[in-house]
Amino acid sequence: MGKLDLRLRDLETAELLIASFESEDDAATWLRERPHMMEVLGLIAENSDTAMHQMLREAARPLDPDEAEVVRRMDVADAKARIAREIEHARRATAEAEAHRESMRSADPDRPMQISWSLEGDFVMMDPADEREITAAAREAVLEWVRERDGWVADRGLMVNEAVLTVWPGPLPKGESRVQPGGKFIPAARPASTP
Repeated sequence: MGKLDLRLRDLETAELLIASFESEDDAATWLRERPHMMEVLGLIAENSDTAMHQMLREAARPLDPDEAEVVRRMDVADAKARIAREIEHARRATAEAEAHRESMRSADPDRPMQISWSLEGDFVMMDPADEREITAAAREAVLEWVRERDGWVADRGLMVNEAVLTVWPGPLPKGESRVQPGGKFIPAARPASTP
């Protein structure tokens, strides 16, 4: 096998390092004589030779008690930092979601709706922050669009199972169609009893 690289962490500086070795034997010798306050994080290897990995693990000099304590403290600090990042990420996501909900409340109520429809008859707004009621005009437009696509796929024994489309819910701006271009649907096999 060619060169081996080990991932290391300097326990005095927390710096991450890479040590390269010409052979397994060189790496094993270094691991047995591992310098004080140098933690071995793992092997960077392109192969999955489990015997070689096991041999190197067994060759590594165990951490001294003072090294183990430093590793424990670092791991605790890393865990706390990770939790703090996750909390901050969640806080930002919540604030962004609330800002989006607020912008939806103050937006033009007659703006297009993006609606998801399913064969079970469910009409759902794609944006959970959009709290508008789906109008009767929008529902009828969705069903008409679905019926048209049913005709497209009927000769293949299929029918529309799910669809997502954008629809004007109220007054139509001049020159606009009720259903906007770009609608998508997922077909499913038509049951034998379905006309």
